[in-house]
Amino acid sequence: MIEDGRAQITESREIGGRVIQLPMVDVHTVGAGGGSIGWVDHGGALRVGPKSAGADPGPACYGRGGTDATVTDANLVLGRLAPDSSLAGELELDSEAASAAVEALGRKLGLDELQAATGIVRLANAEMVRALRVMTVNRGIDPREFALLPFGGAGPMHAADLAAEMGMARMICPRAGGVLSALGLLASARRRDTARTVMMRPAEFKADAVAAAVSELRDSLSGGMDADAETISYELRYEGQSFELPVEAGPEPSKEELERGFAKAHDQRYGFEVPDAPVELVAIRLALEGAAPEPEPRAAERALTEGSRRVRFGDDWHDALVARGEPSAGTNFEGPAVLEMPESTLVLPPGWTAEVDEHGSVIANAEESS
Repeated sequence: MIEDGRAQITESREIGGRVIQLPMVDVHTVGAGGGSIGWVDHGGALRVGPKSAGADPGPACYGRGGTDATVTDANLVLGRLAPDSSLAGELELDSEAASAAVEALGRKLGLDELQAATGIVRLANAEMVRALRVMTVNRGIDPREFALLPFGGAGPMHAADLAAEMGMARMICPRAGGVLSALGLLASARRRDTARTVMMRPAEFKADAVAAAVSELRDSLSGGMDADAETISYELRYEGQSFELPVEAGPEPSKEELERGFAKAHDQRYGFEVPDAPVELVAIRLALEGAAPEPEPRAAERALTEGSRRVRFGDDWHDALVARGEPSAGTNFEGPAVLEMPESTLVLPPGWTAEVDEHGSVIANAEESS
């Protein structure tokens, strides 16, 4: 979740069955990538993932000896990827191998090739939608108020289906979508984080004590660093609770300000608040940030070529525009279309339009339903 331009942070995460108490970007992961394998469970139902074909041998269409039908193979069968598409700049796709793998899986289910491919994509989408719900609806956040930002090479291929399922009408496909995480590491500001447990019960929870604790934290963290900005998060709970909620505020907040912020956060997360219940401050987290690197000018666009091919959306085939290359700012597209950009592939179903902004990102919007 990115709200007001900032990624949400969590102070703990369970990894490999163990709780890691470190501040990190709040993510929720599922096994639904392009290499996720389609298989038949003991009850005869189609399943997708979490087992993956990986990069080697990879999906059957990689031509490296893989025989399992994967999400990438299904997208190739459905026309969302083209046989002459090249992934990662060099990898040529084997459409016959993809068809054979998907068809073999379909025979086990009594389905034809297209039905099996459609089922694989729908199940992968369902898993991703579940993850989106965990991060939004389950936390009292209305996803319809946000845009969906798909990245990675294949994320934008599924994005419109996910957005429609979540009631979201806007997508942002970044120009550097294929290397977005790497770019983030290079472009992010230098940052230091620290935290301290203070356990201020209602009687000790006072503004001067809070300000003093923040000052001590800052002194312990700022040595040798020129900070341009700081973020302070106060972890609060009702007295007797066993979990806390973070509330951001300045370095010298009043007790009333923090209590109001906590009540609002509690109501948003759990659907209620407890007026007049005593609140205690458990911990304070402080982050100092230096200046971010200056972005370099955008490189020249790669030549854009256009054509068409048959692409399956839902249960129907459509003649879709295919644009391959890097579109310049101001270029418009109307679905059905497939935009094969240098680092990712964006699929626009009927009813979607898109425009390239000044940064090279594709901004897509769903038409209002009548």
